[in-house]
Amino acid sequence: MISRMVIFVFVVHIGLLAGAKVWLSYLRVDTEQQVATLKKEKASLVQDVQTLKLEVASMTRPDTLRRLAREMGMAAPTAMQVVKP
Repeated sequence: MISRMVIFVFVVHIGLLAGAKVWLSYLRVDTEQQVATLKKEKASLVQDVQTLKLEVASMTRPDTLRRLAREMGMAAPTAMQVVKP
């Protein structure tokens, strides 16, 4: 007959394996939630980058730069202010 100690060790091992399975399932769910959160954050950041690229493109247009320079009191340089190489 199988001794009580062998049965006890077997039951303990089964319990440990079941506990490990539950713990791994918890980790999987937690990781999936983190991935979902990070994907949302990435999508938001990609949208922000696109918005900023459009803003840079708009702000660096020559007519926009001229208008902003005039608003700041700047004027086109005179012939004497331009250095030619």
